[in-house]
Amino acid sequence: MSTAAELLAREARSLVARLRLWAPERWLAAAPSYGTRADLAHHLAQSFVTASGETDLPLPRLDNALVLPDQLAVTSDDLVRTGRASMQDVAHLLVHRRDLLGEEVPASLVEQLGDVPLRCPG
Repeated sequence: MSTAAELLAREARSLVARLRLWAPERWLAAAPSYGTRADLAHHLAQSFVTASGETDLPLPRLDNALVLPDQLAVTSDDLVRTGRASMQDVAHLLVHRRDLLGEEVPASLVEQLGDVPLRCPG
């Protein structure tokens, strides 16, 4: 497994574990540029689907925000499994983790990205 895949798998598991504790109200909080935190999490899961290259179909938007952590877990695992995970995918995850949790990305993680900027692609 590549360094990017290992890092993505680890950081996605960490994020998912924290998001599973959220109450429905927390998912409804505003997330600039996305609408709600639930919309932001769906965007991140869709980015994993797109990066995996396994389908052109859009990821279904689930009605219950409480299952979004599971959707993130599955889509990030799928991306890792394909062998296509990149440091750009890790940076994308870290940017949205910051947006969701309101915590800065640790310098040690930023350092592991190397020259990859900590930003959302597109």
